[in-house]
Amino acid sequence: MGELSVREIGPGFGVEVSGLAPNVPVSPDNCRELRRLFDDHGLLLFRDVDASLGFQTWMSWMLIGREMPDDPALAGPRGGRDYYVSNKEPEAGAPFGRLMFHSDMMWREDAFQILSLYGVEVEQPSIPTLFASAAQGWKTLPPDLRRCVDGKFAEHGHDATYARQGDDDVLVSTYDADDRAKLPIGHRHPRTGQPLLYVCEQFTHGIVDMPPDQGEALLRELFGHLSRPEAVYEHHWRKGDLIFWDNLALQHARPNVSGEGPVRTLRKTFAPITKEMASPPPKLSRAGG
Repeated sequence: MGELSVREIGPGFGVEVSGLAPNVPVSPDNCRELRRLFDDHGLLLFRDVDASLGFQTWMSWMLIGREMPDDPALAGPRGGRDYYVSNKEPEAGAPFGRLMFHSDMMWREDAFQILSLYGVEVEQPSIPTLFASAAQGWKTLPPDLRRCVDGKFAEHGHDATYARQGDDDVLVSTYDADDRAKLPIGHRHPRTGQPLLYVCEQFTHGIVDMPPDQGEALLRELFGHLSRPEAVYEHHWRKGDLIFWDNLALQHARPNVSGEGPVRTLRKTFAPITKEMASPPPKLSRAGG
């Protein structure tokens, strides 16, 4: 068993882990420790590793305590083939634009529990990924805001309602099916049971049974609390960086990425996956049209 070294990196969440060889199998003791770290801290960073797609995918399932399916279509994106978030690779996800804080597939009650990105090719200066904790957001929510959201539900969809208010650099992703979900603002994590401040800039449309103008005003206060500068971890990518994060407990964002900018090719995995989630890719556009 390799000796793991752990260093805290974020404001109340996130750790850098060293001492793990990026190979399968991982010892049972290390698996238990990594799962504990993941549930406690929400984000694991490994630097300067030569990680295969197989290792990255296997780790994604192991960290949430699930067996990886035999069916390649349900084990990882694109049936076990590389899936990139990149401004250079053809057919890559999120190739351009700014992303506001969000959790992937937040408009589904069975949203991904874990996401990961691996730095395949990264030129400097690299565009960072920003992380904010919905778990810490709920824990630190001021009493007046907590009273305002007590017992209330938010509706989530994928047309980036808030992106269409003047920011034409925001990337909008829409799917053929207009999926919606109404979930408690104080949503319970299905695996850990921890309460989450479950609203986001990119996908939350409004607060159920609240007039739109009042709901928007309250949401903006909640967004501001979630993403206040002292509560955000900003990760500047290097080649060989591998990050796993809890897609429900944390939200992520990024500044504007340009197709003409430095190479930024990150390999992505997520889990668990349903057949509906493996369907056609989204349509991409900028918020300005």
